[in-house]
Amino acid sequence: MLRRSIMIAALMLLATPAAAGWTLPCIFGGCSITFVSPEYAAKPVQPLDPEAAVAQINAYRTKNGRKPVVLDERLSRAAAAQSKAQAGRSRIGHDGSDGSKPMQRAARAGYRAKIASENVASGQKSFSDVMRSWEGSSGHRENLLRPEVTAVGVAMAKNSSGWPYWTLVLGAEKANAKKDTEESAKMGKEEGHAQPQPLTKEGCKTAGMKWNDQSNVCG
Repeated sequence: MLRRSIMIAALMLLATPAAAGWTLPCIFGGCSITFVSPEYAAKPVQPLDPEAAVAQINAYRTKNGRKPVVLDERLSRAAAAQSKAQAGRSRIGHDGSDGSKPMQRAARAGYRAKIASENVASGQKSFSDVMRSWEGSSGHRENLLRPEVTAVGVAMAKNSSGWPYWTLVLGAEKANAKKDTEESAKMGKEEGHAQPQPLTKEGCKTAGMKWNDQSNVCG
């Protein structure tokens, strides 16, 4: 029955030249696969404009009473890694090439996340089409509208056949993450400029070196 329903839907799609595509959500949620008409398939994949993508996300969030988010370079690196992994295997999913999960990839990119949600999609020719697919899926909508999210990263990669794989990572960083980062940087800077302390007479002897009593220095 399921196969018959899918076949009927696909035939209806192919018979409708104006249709962009038919989206099937993944079984475990968080991703979507788009079956497209021949006319849509012939269109080129539009380059991703991250700033424009964030503007679309914020327009959708604002429309639904959510605060806007900012584009985060670290989350974009995490998204790029997952798009590349999907394109490399020509298969959509949330598992990384090494079995990693969204939270792990965010951490590797330097983002100390308390939240790291991920939406992925495959087959759409533009980010606008991706957003329409996600807006029409309850799991994707939930991620897009999470009130705690403050930043996003977005990426797209194509496989050897030119099939696009889109990834959006939505995150919220731990409260002390910025402070920890600043303190680590400060400590590294201080250590990098620290002057070596001269050995004492006892330390000189312990090190097996000769103490000069006239100049009070070691060596």
